[in-house]
Amino acid sequence: MNDPAARGRLASVRLATRLRFRLEDCATAVLEQACRLVPRRATPALGAVVGTGAWLLAGRRRQIALDNARRALGGELGPGPCGSLVRRAYRQFGRILLEGLMFPRYSARDAGTLLRYTGLEHIRSAYESGRGVLLFSGHYGNWELVALMQGYLGMPLTMITRPLDNPLLERRLARLRGLSGNEIQHKKHALRPMLAALSAGRGVAIVIDQNVRDGSAVFVDFFGRKAATTPALALLALRTGAAVMPVFAIPEGSGRYRVEYLPEVVPVRTGDRQADVLDLTQRCTQVIERYVRAHHGAWLWMHDRWKTRPPDEGGKKAPQAKEALA
Repeated sequence: MNDPAARGRLASVRLATRLRFRLEDCATAVLEQACRLVPRRATPALGAVVGTGAWLLAGRRRQIALDNARRALGGELGPGPCGSLVRRAYRQFGRILLEGLMFPRYSARDAGTLLRYTGLEHIRSAYESGRGVLLFSGHYGNWELVALMQGYLGMPLTMITRPLDNPLLERRLARLRGLSGNEIQHKKHALRPMLAALSAGRGVAIVIDQNVRDGSAVFVDFFGRKAATTPALALLALRTGAAVMPVFAIPEGSGRYRVEYLPEVVPVRTGDRQADVLDLTQRCTQVIERYVRAHHGAWLWMHDRWKTRPPDEGGKKAPQAKEALA
């Protein structure tokens, strides 16, 4: 870049970005310290206040959430209830933020007080089988708390995540996520770490309800619309024979969560790899949809889930699914 003015503008943008990252990290550090003083029973109410503030300031993201809810459930609920469920989703988001900052206060003994479990026999049996465990969920309830407590229950996880844009916040979040012995692996080039974890009998945790933009997506039905979905879960299951286990944390009025581990979703092996990947991804997505329909406000509707469109709707043609694990 030979233009001095352009170099100056670029330097200014980088400086402003570094300053913003630093301010965000400092603000988070202050909140984390403040959360040490918050009574646990007050977390849902305070989280609802934080989430309501986020809803008021959300702007475009709030409109995305409302559009998503209306397209998915508008025919069943009507426009007014859709607006209400979006507000509930933001309140749940605020609760997740506060509960995450309180992770240093939690320990193994809290697994039975913060959470009420059903189906623990399914996940314990999967770990005991020695095949490795592929645990999947969505951005629902508090998936982060489920993972933290599963580590304390003696069933550690390798969590596949997308790193935050702010590297300072990413380091802070990784520290919180790893307090119970879980490992963090960013999804780019995650194949070897995932295979190693499964080979060692650990669990690998994947959320599969985010829009996929990198061309590796398979398109499955989600609330009656095609949604670009990662095939990584299905590809790993078919390749390794690991158990595919669903888990969901349902917020309860008492301030606790009811964590439901479901029976294994068994892949169908027809010999047509692409068809088998699509079938398993669709069935796992149907499990998520069933839970979202049962508890509308527990899912984070503000994600632009249906942004990427399939080729027959004007989107780019996706390559073979094997590229998702390159």
